[in-house]
Amino acid sequence: MIIMRLKSKILLSLLLLAGMAVSAVAVAVAADSSGMVVASRGEVSAIANGSSRELKQGDLVYVNDEILTSARSFAVLQFTDGAKVTVRPDSKLIIETYLYAGNDSDETTLNLVSGGLRVITGAMAKTNPENYKVRTPVALMGVRGTEFSIMLCGDQICDDDQMELD
Repeated sequence: MIIMRLKSKILLSLLLLAGMAVSAVAVAVAADSSGMVVASRGEVSAIANGSSRELKQGDLVYVNDEILTSARSFAVLQFTDGAKVTVRPDSKLIIETYLYAGNDSDETTLNLVSGGLRVITGAMAKTNPENYKVRTPVALMGVRGTEFSIMLCGDQICDDDQMELD
């Protein structure tokens, strides 16, 4: 009986330590990165500071990363505020700004250079919607909803009937 209680206390202590270690890693990751690739298919890469790196599930993304997807490829990025952005095939997305601290200084600007994306907004767009923006070659959009899609057709935003669904 005493041995079982001791084993239970040791196990509980180990679980608490493991939880604290995971929390510390999550805080460190959140401080340095904007988010993480939570799913991808095909050729997905990021270009930053003149160098390119392949992106796959679990890789981090940063401010100033140019996220590129090839034909029949996509990436789902989850940002630290919980937002999810799906970068569609044949797309280029630049993370221009991303600052999430859970206060009035929160700010995001995503630049969709080509292709398309689907966004499910996180905490930032709910608490500071005026600071959450998506830039395209033809418009700068303030986000006021919780879910939206954008597709570019050449130098304009596609109509709903022109959009190709994945």
